[in-house]
Amino acid sequence: CELRVAIDDITTVAVFVGLTDQIADLEIPFTLAAGDALTSNATNAVGILYDTAADTDNWWLVGVKADVDATKQNTALAPSNNAFETWRIELTATGEANFYRNGVAIGTQMANATTPSVLLTPVVAAFSRTNASRNIDTDAALLQVQR
Repeated sequence: CELRVAIDDITTVAVFVGLTDQIADLEIPFTLAAGDALTSNATNAVGILYDTAADTDNWWLVGVKADVDATKQNTALAPSNNAFETWRIELTATGEANFYRNGVAIGTQMANATTPSVLLTPVVAAFSRTNASRNIDTDAALLQVQR
């Protein structure tokens, strides 16, 4: 899955870019809180998360497999206002994930990122943490399945 996204204002916002099994609910698959504590709202999902409610306002690599969170990874990279970034997630046949930002590998392979047999849907999910509006632009998407 590859998605190109830009956030108009990176303050007081939560943004998830990735894949989720959560198609009936209108919830963001993951959020972060004080202490960089991760909450997974999906049962199986994997992607990139930016949430200003965290202590560390960076992009985080996140995954959840059968309601068990994978070890999250801090990319040490933060988005910029109105700057497009291309994020790619490659899943292995056994549920590990590899992440790429603008064509460059980021982090280490995430073990137990998601359940391989569960169908996942690509998603860009976001919400403002205040009453100010936020715009998330997605101008390119690629979903490819290899068998």
